[in-house]
Amino acid sequence: MTYFSKHPPSHWLVAAGVLLACLALTAAAVVHQHQSNQAVAQIRFGQEVRASTDAIAQRVNSYSELVAGMRDLFIASPQLDGPLFEHIISARHLLQRYPEIRNISFARWVTHDQLPAFALRLAQQARDRGEVLSSAQEADIIHPELPGPNHYIIEYLWPFARNEGIWGLDIASQPANVASLLVARNTRQPAISAPFDLVQEQHQRSAFMVRYPVFDASRTLADQPPSFTGAIAAAVRVSEMLEAIQAASLLNGVALHLQDIGPKGTDQPATAQPLGEIGNAAAPDDRPALMAATRVLDVHNRRWRLEYAARGPMLSSAELALPYWIAAFGALVSLLLTVAAGRLMNQRLKALAQAENARVALHDREQKLRAVFHQAAVGVSIADLASGRFLNVNQKFCEITGYTKDELLQMGVGDVSNPEDQLANMTLMRQLQRGEIPSYRIEKRLRRKDGQEIWIDLTASAIHEAGKAPSQNIGVIQDITEQRQMKEELQRGAERQLAMLNHLPTGILLSGIDDRIEYRNDAFLHITGYTEEIVHDSGSWFLNAYPDPAARLQVQNRWRKLHDEALAGNGFIQAHEYVIRRADGQWRTVEISGVIMDKMEMILLDDLTDRKTAENEISYLASYDRLTGVANREFLHVQLQDILRRCRASGHFGALLMLDLDHFKNLNETRGHSQGDEVLRQTAQRLQGFVQGHGMVARHGDDAFVFVLESLCTDRTQMQETASALGARLLAALAEPFMLDAEPYHTSASIGAAVFGGDDASAHDLLQQVDMAMYDAKAAGRNTLRFYNRALQERMQARAAMERDLRLAIEQEQFELYYQAQVQSGRVIGAEALVRWHHPSKGFVSPAQFIPLAEESALILPLGAWILRTACECLVRWSRNPALAKLTLAVNISPRQFAQADFVDGVLGVIAQTGINPKRLELELTESMLLHDIESTIDKMTQLKSCGVNFSLDDFGTGYSSLSYLKRLPLDQLKIDQSFVRDVLVDPNDAAIARTIIALGTSLGLRVIAEGVETKAQCDFLERHGCNTWQGYFFSRPITANAFETLIQTA
Repeated sequence: MTYFSKHPPSHWLVAAGVLLACLALTAAAVVHQHQSNQAVAQIRFGQEVRASTDAIAQRVNSYSELVAGMRDLFIASPQLDGPLFEHIISARHLLQRYPEIRNISFARWVTHDQLPAFALRLAQQARDRGEVLSSAQEADIIHPELPGPNHYIIEYLWPFARNEGIWGLDIASQPANVASLLVARNTRQPAISAPFDLVQEQHQRSAFMVRYPVFDASRTLADQPPSFTGAIAAAVRVSEMLEAIQAASLLNGVALHLQDIGPKGTDQPATAQPLGEIGNAAAPDDRPALMAATRVLDVHNRRWRLEYAARGPMLSSAELALPYWIAAFGALVSLLLTVAAGRLMNQRLKALAQAENARVALHDREQKLRAVFHQAAVGVSIADLASGRFLNVNQKFCEITGYTKDELLQMGVGDVSNPEDQLANMTLMRQLQRGEIPSYRIEKRLRRKDGQEIWIDLTASAIHEAGKAPSQNIGVIQDITEQRQMKEELQRGAERQLAMLNHLPTGILLSGIDDRIEYRNDAFLHITGYTEEIVHDSGSWFLNAYPDPAARLQVQNRWRKLHDEALAGNGFIQAHEYVIRRADGQWRTVEISGVIMDKMEMILLDDLTDRKTAENEISYLASYDRLTGVANREFLHVQLQDILRRCRASGHFGALLMLDLDHFKNLNETRGHSQGDEVLRQTAQRLQGFVQGHGMVARHGDDAFVFVLESLCTDRTQMQETASALGARLLAALAEPFMLDAEPYHTSASIGAAVFGGDDASAHDLLQQVDMAMYDAKAAGRNTLRFYNRALQERMQARAAMERDLRLAIEQEQFELYYQAQVQSGRVIGAEALVRWHHPSKGFVSPAQFIPLAEESALILPLGAWILRTACECLVRWSRNPALAKLTLAVNISPRQFAQADFVDGVLGVIAQTGINPKRLELELTESMLLHDIESTIDKMTQLKSCGVNFSLDDFGTGYSSLSYLKRLPLDQLKIDQSFVRDVLVDPNDAAIARTIIALGTSLGLRVIAEGVETKAQCDFLERHGCNTWQGYFFSRPITANAFETLIQTA
């Protein structure tokens, strides 16, 4: 018999009703669970949106604080240079903390007129880094080239690697960047740039700049605000910023589309510019509207739009399946309850209904508690208070510790704690167990499964049961490792900044709002001597630095006024000079300025005492010569103009004498500059002894002095006689021996003089006149006096005209090389190149006229370079002719030309450019070169000798050659001067000298050639004594290149 046949219809109808009711309740539970899932998903989505938005804002603030720190370095040290800039940033290990920062740069404001000097400055920085710049690179070191009055050039850059292309960049070429720079400058606040692309990146190039303006108060006038110097900026790559945020367990299951929507505070609609995205923020059509959100974030001067969208349901697979499990379980329970209701309807209908309701309510509460426990964004654990073992943990707790839930349930609190923190933690747990405290919160270290040690924030509370002492506690943990690291890094950064301040030459005080001094650097202690025991606040500072009450009150009033102006303005306390008393009683002149910050004031103190002393010394040196104590050239001009003015007004005459010590250069070179300086000092003292009445002595040059004689004489002739007598006394005074290291030294002087008065001659004209007269005295044999006259000026003008013609002749190449054959035993073995000048109006000009002038005026340098190049080009032409290919060519080198630092490079450059065989080139040097820096002479000759160049010592026997030096020189040949050859047959002395030179050359292994050979008898004499190489008119006069080549080919 079936169940239904045993029971009346009312029973199974009730059972059916129970079944239907249970099924309805199950359906309601399924719907409720589905709605709960949607609510949980929405809550999680909202939490992710808020946390991610806060993380982005915090990240940008971190960049701003970093850049602000660098800005403060520029305020503290306006002359911060590039190497220190890079060192400070490198020491902070920014790439480990902020890998998204592509670079940190300082862009300096440069006006258009300053661009050339700034380009040289950048080129010098590149050379200081070891870079070798080509001329093209130096020309393009500032790029791109832009018009306009203002430029903002990237001068300091870190890191330099991968950012080389933006060093020297004029960011005026980047509208987004220059716009943010101008905002920062105008507002004096940090600014964010509009998005731009990183030129050094290939992919995901979107970036923005965080920029702070830099103002330099030290370069500003007292009544003006600090001057704008430039801007410090950090370039942030957006994609890596978002990745860093995502790596911090944010943006879980959420896509983000980040846009820049324009500047803050404007009503003008702006076109949104994409910054970057994580995932795909475009929601599909079937996604609920609740799973998308938009936030607007103000970042300094810009506004960003953050569009979020859920990339998934925000629920675990178990949570997604939960409604279906509830439906299945509800259906099963419904069937069981229906059967039970049919059997127990009469006895337990009411109790069953109550039990069912209680069961559903309990189930709901458990589900809710389980959801809260497992879905919490913090780590949650339940532990036994007596043993410390874990009884339950949620997923976040597992993620933080790195263990699985099963592993943790086999462990205790001590297994994951740092031993150093365990005692304090267990003590608190015992207090919690005994009921002494309801909860506690500590920061402690936790050891992850992978061995990594992290810091956590732990909040623990006891779980109470009615009538019982607590046996369990619930603990909530959060990973605060990054916050601890940031805090420690900020602390270390502050310590580094204080250390840097401690090494600055400027005295620095940091005081709080209560005027108490919080910090003073070593420079402050060095300048003032005031320790913390003596000066601890502003009141004790004023009391000690200004002991006089009236002076103290005056300074306090001035400081209070400047302080109030700074508070009302930009926070900068204008710099002013003060005279303070040091702790040891000394009085020092200092400059004090300051910066008012949030709750702190930084006072800057510079000691000006030494600078003031130096300024006084500079003022003295501006008018007087440091070495001799007499007036210098500038003061002489001023005084001479005044004397000329008085003479013209009164009709009186005066005289000007210029005195130059004879052979003073030899004294410096043979006995040293210290002895030369002593002679100059004694000379000035002797000249000062002749100053009587109106007049003065001045040092006009190295060894030149000027004596100004102002008198009341109204007759020019009488004035000239007075000046002549004075000059004689001066010469006599200087003829007296000078004592140098207790030894007498004798010298003389040459004096040029001129009478002035009654005309309009200027000081410049008079000095030129006495200079010409002085050189005329030297030409007359020295140790004499010559007066200026018109004929002397005409000679000087003629010399100046020839110098102008010579300069033009070099530019127009009016010169030609002639060649005089060099013969060995009747065979031409080479030639000497001799320069000739074809003047366009005067015809041939003798070398005796223009070569000395070229030496004196330094025109011998371009002329000598032309001679060397032309001679080498001739050797190239000869090398193509078999009859001429083996000839050598001798080229005369002047002392001034040889003394050039780049002489060797110049000769080797000509050899390389023309391609000659250096063994065919012979350079003729004179003995006078051996008197100056013999070591440098040997070094230059050795370098050229190693390349194959030959050397001949010209005019040997006429100078002062030292045999000890001669044997060290890498010579190939000695040339007997023609003055000995000319009378070799009639003058026994010349014959003896010639024989000695030949013997000396033979003993040193050198060839010997005689110049000026004009007769057969001279040839025979020379050959008889061992010299078989000759040069002179007997064989050939100097002739043109074509004539010489014809001579060789027809010989």
